[in-house]
Amino acid sequence: MNQLLLSTTKHFFAQCVFMNSIHYKAYDRLEKKQNFYRNITAWISGSTLILIILEVVSFHAFSDKETINTILSVLSYVGLILTAVSLLFTMFHKEDISEIKINHRLAAETYKELRDSYLLLIEEIASNDNNLSELRNKSREYQKQYSNIGKYSPTTTYSDYQATQKGLGLDGNSNEEFTWSDEEINRFLPKKLRVS
Repeated sequence: MNQLLLSTTKHFFAQCVFMNSIHYKAYDRLEKKQNFYRNITAWISGSTLILIILEVVSFHAFSDKETINTILSVLSYVGLILTAVSLLFTMFHKEDISEIKINHRLAAETYKELRDSYLLLIEEIASNDNNLSELRNKSREYQKQYSNIGKYSPTTTYSDYQATQKGLGLDGNSNEEFTWSDEEINRFLPKKLRVS
């Protein structure tokens, strides 16, 4: 068994586990943000609808024209303010979160697929059944795939990174982007493929 190839393969396997998780954390963060925007939009729309209903009701509830005019003026001003707030909110939050979310999900699933390929490669290396040259070629091909996924993946945030560390049970003191301990990698591997 080639220890160097095995070590490199396990490193990229762990990276794929981490990247799969971080993109799902980014997806979750954007989902919460999108729901927050929807709630604000629903609140503004609901308030505007209530104002319209109050305007209609005020015609029938009051007989005094001066009272009706005062109520309608107040409701109209409030309606104008809500419309302005709605337009400003839409203008400043018009980014399409849905597309970014989908791209994070696609990146996560692609890393997951590559993670599974690395897992099979680890098993092949550990079994010593295949030609070392063939295994190295597979490893190189997977590393190219890993680079390409990263090249076209949407950007994640530091909060996504921290949430991923916590979610994977990592202590946060080591720099998982560059080094992985055998203990950390073993958390992601089946028992028979773990390093003692």
